[in-house]
Amino acid sequence: MPQWLIRHRWLGIFVAISAGMLVVFAACGDDDEGGGEESPAATTEEASPAGAPCEGGSGVEGAGEPLKIGLLVPYTGALSTFGPDYESAADLAAKCINNAGGVNGGEVEIVTGDDGTAAQQAVTEATRLVDIEGVVAIVGGAASSVSLAVAESVTGPGQILQISPASTSPSLTAANDSDFLFRTPISDAAQGVVLAQMVSEDLGFTSVCAMYVNNAYGQGLVNQFEESFTEAGGTLTAKVPHDDTQAVSYQSQLQECTAGDPEALVAISYPVGQATVYLREALEGSLIDQFVFVDGTKEDDIFAELGWDQFDGMKGTAAGALKLEFGEEFDANFEAEYGEPYSSPFVREAFDAVVATALAAAAAGSNTDSVAIRDALRDVSNEPGTEYGPGIIESPEDLSAALEAAAGGEDINYSGASGSVDFDENGDVLFGAIEVWSIDAANEDLVTEEIFSVDLVTGEVESIGAPEAQEEGSPSPSP
Repeated sequence: MPQWLIRHRWLGIFVAISAGMLVVFAACGDDDEGGGEESPAATTEEASPAGAPCEGGSGVEGAGEPLKIGLLVPYTGALSTFGPDYESAADLAAKCINNAGGVNGGEVEIVTGDDGTAAQQAVTEATRLVDIEGVVAIVGGAASSVSLAVAESVTGPGQILQISPASTSPSLTAANDSDFLFRTPISDAAQGVVLAQMVSEDLGFTSVCAMYVNNAYGQGLVNQFEESFTEAGGTLTAKVPHDDTQAVSYQSQLQECTAGDPEALVAISYPVGQATVYLREALEGSLIDQFVFVDGTKEDDIFAELGWDQFDGMKGTAAGALKLEFGEEFDANFEAEYGEPYSSPFVREAFDAVVATALAAAAAGSNTDSVAIRDALRDVSNEPGTEYGPGIIESPEDLSAALEAAAGGEDINYSGASGSVDFDENGDVLFGAIEVWSIDAANEDLVTEEIFSVDLVTGEVESIGAPEAQEEGSPSPSP
């Protein structure tokens, strides 16, 4: 891993511009089309122009073809709260790349599309992005079922690079995508293991039920959780699916889930029109009052709407950062740019997906040949090679140096805000981190308590500590 974030070259600058500000740390669609919408996460008055990231670099000096990247994320549907944060991360990445000189003499352009948290809408929007907008790569979708549909219907057949920043289902590994589908988060083969460990060892539950969204994401995570929880001696009293659309009531599913008198309910769903609905019904009907959460339900809007005090001290899992300082540095950059922290999971992964695409285009020497960019992606992201990171506030030298090295044919190894982006033959990241987070009702916050490294090659799970205790070094993946 690179050491660019450990230097903290500009940390004093950020602290200075943040003095007097209220810094709030947050944890982390249907069928309506929303392609090309502007992000609501615009820079606010609290973000000082003097401390804004990625300003003062050389900028794009050439007149080359732009590198057009489609951002296919949810602005509507059950994951609609995630889309704006992903757009802000992608825009920040594009700003930093362009400030560092752009790619092959051209600017990075982000073109948005609304996947609607729905496979058919996503396929329609992906087709528009490729055929009408002329994007050379797509960052998206969010839901695993969406990413699979797009890969197997649009990007795979069309030979268009696709990198999902948020799809974690193990089923993506075997997608029929002609090697054009990649993802920056580690799969739920990792999260399911840590989730079971947290439920059995940390929370001490011996019997739980699970409600899960009946798609690739929900099925993959609940199955891995069941396997690992059972091996640990626990009992999954019921495993109850629900449709991946939104609903006004889940009474029948709740009755089935709680019939075996479990100690807690594991909520493996999406926030809008799913988990928010059945959590409310469970509490109001006094069916169960202990819950366990995952990445899909790591959304502070749920707890703000239902009442933070109802969930105080409850825990969940989500993707984490192998090197906490990498993630914290990005978080500071994001807040400096937009004036407030993000509230969705996988925002760091969205940033890294755009940067990795740009570095691959630089190595390929083309902003328009998606096959060549795909072919270069592992070269710029995997060992061997000189390690680079974005380096995005005080100066663009890390990112500009990485772009220059990639364009010059040197071996580079990009490591980003989310950690390793080493892609295997299936486009998966096999070594990553899963965090355990808890709900702090007093401060209305989602707090990271502990981070685990997970090696899917060896099966090893290792605690790398609480955020305040994590050391500068981080475990290396097994060879």
